[in-house]
Amino acid sequence: MSINIEIIPSKSYAHRALICAALSKNESRVVCDFPSKDILATKSCVDVLKNGGTLLACGESGSTLRFLLPVFAALGRKGIFMAEGKLPQRPLSPLYEELEKHGCRLSPKGENPIVIEGKLTTGDFKISGKVSSQYISGLMMALPLLEGNSRIEIEGELESASYVDMTLDVLAKYDIVWIKKVTKSGIAYEIPYKQIFNGPGEFHVEGDWSAAAFWLCAGAIGREKITVSGLNLSSAQGDKEIVEILKNFGAEVTEGDASVTVFPSKLQGCDVDLSQIPDLGPAVALLAAAACGKTHLKNAARLRLKESDRLRAIAKTLKTLGGKVREKKDELIIKGLAGGNLKGGRVESFNDHRIVMMEAIASLISDKKVIIEGKAAVAKSYPDFFDVMKAKGLDGNIE
Repeated sequence: MSINIEIIPSKSYAHRALICAALSKNESRVVCDFPSKDILATKSCVDVLKNGGTLLACGESGSTLRFLLPVFAALGRKGIFMAEGKLPQRPLSPLYEELEKHGCRLSPKGENPIVIEGKLTTGDFKISGKVSSQYISGLMMALPLLEGNSRIEIEGELESASYVDMTLDVLAKYDIVWIKKVTKSGIAYEIPYKQIFNGPGEFHVEGDWSAAAFWLCAGAIGREKITVSGLNLSSAQGDKEIVEILKNFGAEVTEGDASVTVFPSKLQGCDVDLSQIPDLGPAVALLAAAACGKTHLKNAARLRLKESDRLRAIAKTLKTLGGKVREKKDELIIKGLAGGNLKGGRVESFNDHRIVMMEAIASLISDKKVIIEGKAAVAKSYPDFFDVMKAKGLDGNIE
């Protein structure tokens, strides 16, 4: 048998396109008919942006908050940003510091809501490459609006660089220009001033590689081949690296014009560097659990700062289900089951959409049912996930 899945639109691209469309001088419609909680949060907030309001409900969306803080500052607009869940505790200090250095006043760190006032001034903005790339993306969307030239200097190696590439890709489609330069400490982006966002009549959001990764891994560890369509194989999304990772594990993979097919395969553990692709951590950990030998997931410290401490959540979940995992400071070492099954059991969601998806796909190789407490957390990025599992006959071992 063969299972075919049309993938959802990219959450990362949708956030960026919605904000740029709101800033565009002409009418630009973002084609993304998919109501995940994060995208609905950004849609709600850009409506506030366009209508002159101040109260922004960000939900648990880090992208919404970190992108729109500097945009409101660049426009000289007061913003009251309300955050939910773990979002108020997620890091913001590097962005706070740069905004405060450049004319903004913000409520004390850790307070919720977050209030920003004042107008962002031009100049040099310095951000470490080891902190969230969302700070950089937010500044990239804001600085073209200022009255003078600005520069973003990234100190050290830029982790999650593909997310910055996605931002630049969307900005280019809205006629925004920049100059990239190599510096002694890393790279810099020079942003000319008083640019005008001029968008396409319609911006079609491409398929989401981060979500597709779970289905592709399901094809490798399950009993039926799975084809995921609606993908851009030349995408700027770093998570398209899942195709090469699957091949490195020994999976049989074929690529079409806009699709990838993965066949049930005998997998062999390998080393995977997650520094540029942290969102693939849960899916790759599941591959590792099913493979022969050991898998080393390294440079994964950023996973501790997601919706949950994902390193801990992955380790605890796999152990509960019968996997063999050793958790270290910024890495996981997983001893695979060599084609054997997990035992199943009751697991918690950690209120993390990607952990829920990992747990659901784990049910395909579990002897007993996998019971997920709090599985509604998947709605953050993929509210139809369990409907798709049911429609494709993949939900028989899950509660």
